[in-house]
Amino acid sequence: MGLALHPRFPREPYVYAYRTVEEGGLRNQVVRLRHLGERGVLDRVVLDGIPARPHGLHSGGRIAFGPDGMLYVTTGEVYERELAQDLASLGGKVLRLTPEGEPAPGNPFLGRRGARPEVYSLGHRNPQGLAWHPKTGELFLSEHGPSGEQGFGQDEVNVVVPGGNYGWPKVVGRGNDPRYRDPRLPCGRRASLPGTSPSSGDLYVAGLRGRPSSGSPSRGKGRWRVSRVETALSGFGRLREVQVGPDGALYVTTSNRDGRGGARPGDDRVLRLA
Repeated sequence: MGLALHPRFPREPYVYAYRTVEEGGLRNQVVRLRHLGERGVLDRVVLDGIPARPHGLHSGGRIAFGPDGMLYVTTGEVYERELAQDLASLGGKVLRLTPEGEPAPGNPFLGRRGARPEVYSLGHRNPQGLAWHPKTGELFLSEHGPSGEQGFGQDEVNVVVPGGNYGWPKVVGRGNDPRYRDPRLPCGRRASLPGTSPSSGDLYVAGLRGRPSSGSPSRGKGRWRVSRVETALSGFGRLREVQVGPDGALYVTTSNRDGRGGARPGDDRVLRLA
């Protein structure tokens, strides 16, 4: 469900992956593979015991190395909402680890009794996108919000701070409750937000509802807001993630065979855009 290269790859020839395993009890893991050119071999389990359920929903799963060299892991609450507020659980969180899988130095709950030391932020429903502002280093997180009667269109982009509580399930969207951090970029009723990537002042968001967009976030009074939103790509169905590659191109994955979309000829694909 997630893939990341060691920040010093290929000198450190490791590929990290987020997966679901059944043997020994259903759960999610982050594992490290040693890259051997044409194949890879399992090197070690970096983190075990992330909640999983047979339905496979709300499992999060994006992993990425931040500018600090630490590994960030998003986890869903697997439809057990209260896990998102439980510091003893890895579900509904953003986790921060060393490349070896240890709790990262400076994590906000290190040493707190009853709290998992890997936790970086909490109160997340189904976070699936990670991206850092190229100049300020701020962490943007995209998150699937609820649909239907509970609040259609409450997908979010949050700016994540250490120890921040983003409210789920106590609040949906902007709760105006000082105990919880409001989303900085609520993204409207058509956006589903599994992947983000800021580049050249733009924040690119892939849409599972077929409405991918890019926006220009601007800062005012210490808060981010969307100054412009435009459609960057359409006609390919559900889009799972967007990233800016080292060549400056956008790489987008389609997600039409995920059980909720309609498969098209050639699906699924990786798209490369100028």
